[in-house]
Amino acid sequence: MNLRPKLLLAFIGLIVAPLILLGIVSFLNSEHLLEKKYSEQTEITLKAVGGNIRYFFREIDQITDSSVTNTTVQDALRSSHNSVNDAARLIAISQYEKSLGKLLFQHPALSMMMLYGKDGTMFRSYRNDPTTFKKITYDMLQGHAIYPDILRLGGRPLWLGPYEQPELTGTGAALFTQLRIVRDMDTFNDSGIMVTQVKTDEIDNMLRDFTLSGEQQTQTRYLIINSEGLVMLDSSHQLEGKLAQSQTQLPLQKTARYASYRTLFNHEDSLVSAYNLDRSGWVLISVKSWESLTSENIRFVQWIGGITLLCLLFAVLFNIFFVSRVAKAIIRVVRKMRLVEQGMLDINTRVPTSGGKDETVLLARSFNSMVETIGRLLSEVRTEQDRKQRAEMMLMQAQIKPHFLFNTLESINALAAQNEGGKIMQMVRRLSILLRTSMHHSEIITVRQEIEHVNSYLEIQKYRFEDLFSYELSIPDEAFDYTILKLTLQPLVENSIQHGFEGLPHVGLISISVHLEDGSLIFTIADNGIGMNEEVLKRINGLTPELERDLDLNVAEQGERRGLGLRSVADRLRIHYGAPYGMMLCSQEGCGTTIRIKIPRDRGERI
Repeated sequence: MNLRPKLLLAFIGLIVAPLILLGIVSFLNSEHLLEKKYSEQTEITLKAVGGNIRYFFREIDQITDSSVTNTTVQDALRSSHNSVNDAARLIAISQYEKSLGKLLFQHPALSMMMLYGKDGTMFRSYRNDPTTFKKITYDMLQGHAIYPDILRLGGRPLWLGPYEQPELTGTGAALFTQLRIVRDMDTFNDSGIMVTQVKTDEIDNMLRDFTLSGEQQTQTRYLIINSEGLVMLDSSHQLEGKLAQSQTQLPLQKTARYASYRTLFNHEDSLVSAYNLDRSGWVLISVKSWESLTSENIRFVQWIGGITLLCLLFAVLFNIFFVSRVAKAIIRVVRKMRLVEQGMLDINTRVPTSGGKDETVLLARSFNSMVETIGRLLSEVRTEQDRKQRAEMMLMQAQIKPHFLFNTLESINALAAQNEGGKIMQMVRRLSILLRTSMHHSEIITVRQEIEHVNSYLEIQKYRFEDLFSYELSIPDEAFDYTILKLTLQPLVENSIQHGFEGLPHVGLISISVHLEDGSLIFTIADNGIGMNEEVLKRINGLTPELERDLDLNVAEQGERRGLGLRSVADRLRIHYGAPYGMMLCSQEGCGTTIRIKIPRDRGERI
């Protein structure tokens, strides 16, 4: 990072950032206080609304308590046990239903009342208000899942909210349904079941009265959910019959007493509060938009933003008019230093120096002097490095040439002893090709020349060991014109013949193949010989202490013991082509040896 932006960032980090942080902390703290304040206010409101709701249901409970002991109810249920003819029966049911209608007018919220006798007789009375309880038989009611709960309460009321049991109460209108056992006042035995449906208009009015609150007339939404999270009542009438989990991930139905959260409700940041009504596991929920609650903080945020922008403006002006003059000269030196890091030491890396005696001018002059010194030293190092590499490569070639020349002469000597004149002529011609390639004035030859060289060597060895091995070459025509370091393949082939086929029970096979891959030439030399064990591989790779003791041996003897042909080829490839290229050897005892050589195509491209 340049000096000027760094100074600007330092100014921002030490002055502007603390101001912004202070503003953010103050804003968050104010939001926390607001959340606590509105949570406490909402708790008071929910307690008031919940108290009204509980009072409403207690009032209905008291009415139904008196109704179960009413003479009309008791007589109607007793009459269901009397066996009379059908006509008299229907007249009696009609009279009792008219009498039940008087009970509905005890409270304006009562919508429907139904009695089930033990024998299945039904007495039903209702207003002209909507009712949703389905007229099912007494046997069907006894088979319903809630019937055991009615019996367990033993005459106390069981309340069902809207949409809780749609197969009984339907979904046409939002009505509360009460079911309870009626006992005979004389015998105290169960004489039937009374079902009462209650309209929700009065509860809706209660929620509507508390919908608008505060000076800002903040819109509040109220929900009543059951223990499963089902929305029974919604002041906005949008979620009735749906699960509250579709709007928020909070387990509101598990609220033990009171809880308040700031969370997302219907994808909107909201303050959600829950209050347990202590009735059938129902929970009263209030939802307030957080944006409407915190509208008074908008001006505070605007002040913080204005102060922050002003500080940033002053920082930019300070950087432009004061810091820039000093930093400009330093930045110029830094840019030139980056060029030097990339290896550019020409005249373009010099820093212009103008008149003056301040520290920036002295810095520029010192930098120029340093670049000149580095350039001179690097030139000397490159020269010495080139000399060293040439010396290493000449030494390695000197080690390789006698290695295969002596073996070839021994083969010719053996043929001469056998009076094989024709074979000697062929071997001498092959040997001339070998020597011509070995003494080639250039270290780089074409792949074609290298293949001819190794082919000549293989033919010479075939004359000597006719039944020992065979070989095959797979070279694409497009590879012949690329270049390779001379005497690369022959030492590897020689290693297979001299060591890989020793004691082999079957005829050996040497395969040489070349293919092009991603800008590289890949040479593969494989044999089916006896392979190498782990100790031999370590010795070839120079990983055993024995090699340290071999340093005093003469070159020829050392080469025979440590596999100098393989090691020398690997070292030459590494020195000439660099670390990404070279030789990889893979071998296992009894499974042969495979050598893979990778060289670049872009070094010494087509001749």
